[in-house]
Amino acid sequence: MTERQAIYTDQFLPEYKGNPLIEALPPIWNNSGEVIDMLSYSVGHHNGERQFEPRYRLHCVLRLFRYFQPLEQHIDIEQRFSLCIRQGYLHRSPLLPSYAMALADGHKAIKSGGYVLPKEYNPTGAGFTIIGLSGVGKTSAVTRVLNLYPQVIVHSRYHDTPLILKQIVWLKLDCPHDGLIKGLCMEFFGAVDRAAGTNYFEMYVKRAVTIDIMMQRMEQIARLHCVGVLVIDEIQHLVQAKGGSAKMLNFLVTLVNKIGIPVVLIGTTLAMSVLQSEFRQARRSSGQQGDLLWDRMKNDAAWDIFISSIWKNQWTRQAAPINDEFKTALYYESQGIVDIAVKLYAMAQIRAIGLQIDVITPDDFHIVASEKLGLIKPALDALRSGDKKRIAAIGDITPISIEDYYSAYSAMLPPAVGEIPERRGEPSLSEQAVLKLLELDVEPSHAKQLVGKVMAVHMELRKVSDIVKKAYQMYLSHSAQDATDNRVDCDLRSSGNYDDMKSASVVENAEW
Repeated sequence: MTERQAIYTDQFLPEYKGNPLIEALPPIWNNSGEVIDMLSYSVGHHNGERQFEPRYRLHCVLRLFRYFQPLEQHIDIEQRFSLCIRQGYLHRSPLLPSYAMALADGHKAIKSGGYVLPKEYNPTGAGFTIIGLSGVGKTSAVTRVLNLYPQVIVHSRYHDTPLILKQIVWLKLDCPHDGLIKGLCMEFFGAVDRAAGTNYFEMYVKRAVTIDIMMQRMEQIARLHCVGVLVIDEIQHLVQAKGGSAKMLNFLVTLVNKIGIPVVLIGTTLAMSVLQSEFRQARRSSGQQGDLLWDRMKNDAAWDIFISSIWKNQWTRQAAPINDEFKTALYYESQGIVDIAVKLYAMAQIRAIGLQIDVITPDDFHIVASEKLGLIKPALDALRSGDKKRIAAIGDITPISIEDYYSAYSAMLPPAVGEIPERRGEPSLSEQAVLKLLELDVEPSHAKQLVGKVMAVHMELRKVSDIVKKAYQMYLSHSAQDATDNRVDCDLRSSGNYDDMKSASVVENAEW
């Protein structure tokens, strides 16, 4: 819960004056440079860290995932939120008689099961939609912009007037995976509880309570706490809802038109079909700002700024100087999708540190991509083609997880001197497995890498033959260059190398 006591400041615009909800907000920032400074976050590479032991440098690389470089889209988003929060509060001052009337009408509605629109109500909610490919940075950008505002502002007295109120400036929800409105209602109550320290979830989420009743209570809570903006992420999940998307969109329209709360929707391109609906028309009637279509980065000056900014954060023994070859290779493999670019940059360093290579090269981006991006290769190939039909057919791009990659390469590092007692007796499981792979003509560095990956993912394996079997299956799969199918359940008997494996005592007849 991030809250602060209300501090009221005089407003320049007359329509904002005398409204405690607006006067308690941070100022309207005067230039983009000020916003960039507040949004920026450098991961903090420090001189001398390249001389750390590899195990420490691997941890340093993970700082890259906290890095944030503001670009033009982020300035646009900050200005949109600054406008929609303030405009949404115009006719919702808790000092107005209409505020108390609206709460009373909401209470009556909950009791009677109906709804009475307050008299002379003039909604000013001005939401917008952000649509773009997975990984371009929509959610992280919105999160950082929202964090420029306190989530909860506690009011006790406005000048000489008592005012007991916990104002929730923003509330961010994730659309449920099944797109059902009940899940969204539950998420709403939980988010309010986390922000304001209430217990609405316990009070209102009951098995026998209908969705309509839950929605009415959501409306009342939104009024009571003067929610400034409601952000709903992953809106593409509405596609999965069986007949429920229209009902949820109608409810969001209610928040905009009856209460005046701006609603901001975030989703991938799959959400376009859902948003071609009455929700867009309804928001137009109440002054929407317009949709923001967030495309991947182009290989232009903005890409240069992004790469040059992040490039100083290297933890290999030597720093590779930035050049066009690096920029081109990273763009080719990521296609301008920021999440993929940052993870490729991190994984190239993880691989180099794990293999005790002193410096990365442009080829490392291609190697890492071939090892890790197999599942999303069709989507990336569609983007490379420039074919609009193929690009339009791209669904959600599967998020890339680097945990297994990190584990595999960190497992290759030798133990620090004095940390692990000297080995006794026979070689370890990993050493025995590597030796078996060498007998199968697998190159030493590749054998060590494969065994490390298998043991990181399948920690339950205790037999050398099981480890070697999986490692050799991965080796054959890579040799076939089947990047889109990384399955490890192929039948080795058809590979042509089965006899070699039997002679190396990797497999036994009883196993097949």
